[in-house]
Amino acid sequence: MNILRSVIMKLALHVRGVFNILGLSLMAAWIGGVVAMPAHTAEVEAYAGEPFGVGRVTVAADRPVSPLDDERFTVASPDGRVLYPVIQDAPVRRLLRRLLEVDSPRQVTMYFLFHGDQPFELEAFAPTEQKIRVTPRINPAGRQALLDQWWQQYSTRWKNLRQNPQFPPVVENFLAANLSRRLGKPLPEPTGGLFAALSSPKATVWDELFNTESHQLALDQQILAATPAAAGEPQPLPAPLPWFALPEGGEELNGVEVEPIALHVPVECFYVRFGNFTNYLWFRDLNKKWQGDLGNMLMRRGIDRAATQRLEQQLSLRENALAKFLGPQVIADVAMIGLDPYIAQGGAAGILFQAKANPLLANDLNTQRRQALKNYPDATESTVKIAERDVSLVATPGGEVRSYYVQDGDFHLVTTSERLVQLFLLAGQGERSLAASTGFLGMRKRLPVSRNDAVFAYIPPEFFQSLSSPGMWIESQRRARSAREVKLLELAQLEARAEGIDATTVEQLVAAGLLPAGFGQRFDGSQLVVLGDAASDSVRGRPGLFLPTGEVEVTAVSAAEVAAYRDFSERFRQEIGQLPPIGAGIARVPIEGGGETIAIDVVATPLNDVKLGRLPTTFGPPSSERLGPIAGNVISAEAVLDSPLPFGAAAAEPNHMFLGIRDFRTPLVVDNGSVAAGAAPAELVRMYVGAWPKPGILRLFMGDSLAQSEQPIPGVQSTWQAKRDDFLLISFKPDLVREVLPQLQMVPIEKPGQLWIDVADLSDKQLAATVSAFGYMRTRETSVAACRLMNTLANQLHVPREDCQSVAERLMDGKFVCPLGGTYELVDVPSGEPMWTSTAILPQNRFQLTAAPEDFQLPLLTWFRGLRAEARLDSAAIEAHVEIDMAESVGP
Repeated sequence: MNILRSVIMKLALHVRGVFNILGLSLMAAWIGGVVAMPAHTAEVEAYAGEPFGVGRVTVAADRPVSPLDDERFTVASPDGRVLYPVIQDAPVRRLLRRLLEVDSPRQVTMYFLFHGDQPFELEAFAPTEQKIRVTPRINPAGRQALLDQWWQQYSTRWKNLRQNPQFPPVVENFLAANLSRRLGKPLPEPTGGLFAALSSPKATVWDELFNTESHQLALDQQILAATPAAAGEPQPLPAPLPWFALPEGGEELNGVEVEPIALHVPVECFYVRFGNFTNYLWFRDLNKKWQGDLGNMLMRRGIDRAATQRLEQQLSLRENALAKFLGPQVIADVAMIGLDPYIAQGGAAGILFQAKANPLLANDLNTQRRQALKNYPDATESTVKIAERDVSLVATPGGEVRSYYVQDGDFHLVTTSERLVQLFLLAGQGERSLAASTGFLGMRKRLPVSRNDAVFAYIPPEFFQSLSSPGMWIESQRRARSAREVKLLELAQLEARAEGIDATTVEQLVAAGLLPAGFGQRFDGSQLVVLGDAASDSVRGRPGLFLPTGEVEVTAVSAAEVAAYRDFSERFRQEIGQLPPIGAGIARVPIEGGGETIAIDVVATPLNDVKLGRLPTTFGPPSSERLGPIAGNVISAEAVLDSPLPFGAAAAEPNHMFLGIRDFRTPLVVDNGSVAAGAAPAELVRMYVGAWPKPGILRLFMGDSLAQSEQPIPGVQSTWQAKRDDFLLISFKPDLVREVLPQLQMVPIEKPGQLWIDVADLSDKQLAATVSAFGYMRTRETSVAACRLMNTLANQLHVPREDCQSVAERLMDGKFVCPLGGTYELVDVPSGEPMWTSTAILPQNRFQLTAAPEDFQLPLLTWFRGLRAEARLDSAAIEAHVEIDMAESVGP
């Protein structure tokens, strides 16, 4: 990438030089936007028409700004006639500005639609408000040409957000799909090419199985696209995916110890066993900590969907101070089990207890569950017959509580699912229990009970087999569509309000063209039921409290559903093939002097018929030796590679590639809203890379001019390199080459592997400031993502700004949580519209990062004290071992 940047910079500088020689300044003007406009002047063009007029305005912009990433830049009108604004995106100019270090654009062009043909006042915010009188013209050809330009910019904005969702693009996705149908404009296809593939993850069958944000947006497009085809005659369920049974266990599995609680877990269930009640409480608290410090930052979504609290509410199980005290005395073992991953939407899950004292535990569970009868006036308690057993059910009609409770000897299950109760009782009778399955026994041989793990998690292949079966998959897609229809209905109502159309019901919105014909009509006979402001499914209930997937019987399906399942099956075979048993054990090891080490072992085996892509050819065979420790490293990594890139025979050299990063302080700057190093890497970065015994992939970057001696010599891109024996070492610093080269040696290891990573405690290192600065940038992006969605609702759909948070949280099925610790508020913007921001973000950083706060410490650094990881892939298994050192203040 540095080489590409260098070539483009040289080319651009050469072109600019040619223009300067000719005495022209057009190059610089074009890069800056266009020739600078006098302050407070604007160029506007507008054509009236039906159903919309279209306009374009170019105004002077305040600097420094990034209009595409700043919702302050918009256009509006006091009478609400202006709709669906979009800022012109000029990617070539933007790239050249960055490469040539030209300041932000001097002006900004914004397109918009509008109603009517009478003159109106346009409020252009760039971000300072400029009022412009607009007189629309009647020119059908001009209108069509400008409308095409508006759509190109509007749909490009949608495409860019789908490929890089900096914030939840639920509004842009809805409007682009809906306007595409209403105006007869095609949505652009995803950008192709290598760089597009690297920057925009491809949709996979995992998105459909786990109903990810990407899949939900794709469903929105499908629902809004056009009138559905005729339902046709009911079809039988299609044939299931071919699923290959695991090899029968031999004598090696005889006598494998299993925990008693596993004998009562159905083989189709995911299984998270805590061993005792204390571990359960510890893991729950730790999970909250990690999700806040890592999850929100990595996913750029600070949303608390309260899935765990919702499950506890449905089960009517609440922790109290007495439970912490009495739990270890009453409970011998505890596990969370479930038949699907859809807990956030309404899943089949439960808590399974093994009692030390049956009467005490039964009394406590019944007392907690019956509290729901007081909390919910419409809750009732009844006894239902399941598998010939009387089962207690506490439930409300709306699904807020759905708590089945059954006892089988010393084992007590509280669950949301009738089907799970039935399978639990059958497992207790020895029918298809997890503990009797070949996969579980094989996993317990590798991760034995005697390890006394604080947490043991296991996902059987039968879980995925059930999840991908025709009935389960089709029902999961039906309920996903049902949940999205609720959101689309609300968005269509907001769209109608923004356009001044009197339409709120599905029928009215369809008649107005704001929803497609056939919206809400389903092959299974279920309907979208709207009561006041709430919408629900006539069969499944309210989104978030849906009946579990396995509780809705699927007998007949449509031809479209059959085709969709067959397409899913084919992609599943191509992308995944077969899923192996997957197990993980988490152990707690006290550290002398305080804190503890979390040791995690993950195993996936056997790998028969599992599609692993390029992994097997990227990594070389497991090695029984690795690079010895290098004094002074803060971060070290090493991998055994074979052919990581398809660039010819030069890359196909089995070798160890390694890198090391030393401690150093980096002066940082903020460039175009991003934290960056204040100088070239060659001047600042103290790190090295190397290979043994062959250069491998390094040959692709260093060419044929490789060092042949221990004396450092210059290389490409300001690097230095040297060689000793079969070790090739490269760094930006010749003194680092001299320091590290004599230390390089291979040492034998007990367990062969292919990947090793070591990270020291960063809290007392100079690098901590750099890590915190980049962490702040990412965490701020997560915080700002919620603000951008709220501000978009006001700009695009005219939602009153004070209502934007509640509307946005309904659309996202959760509460916004600022990962910086602030709260969201509506603030006044000088000479502009009020905007949503977080109280934790300094005013100068609200709409574009200008400086990372010097006193900010990444929360992770307050508890992270080091990491060691290793991994191995062979024909039989994938294995990983990770140790994380944590400060004493983290766990309970």
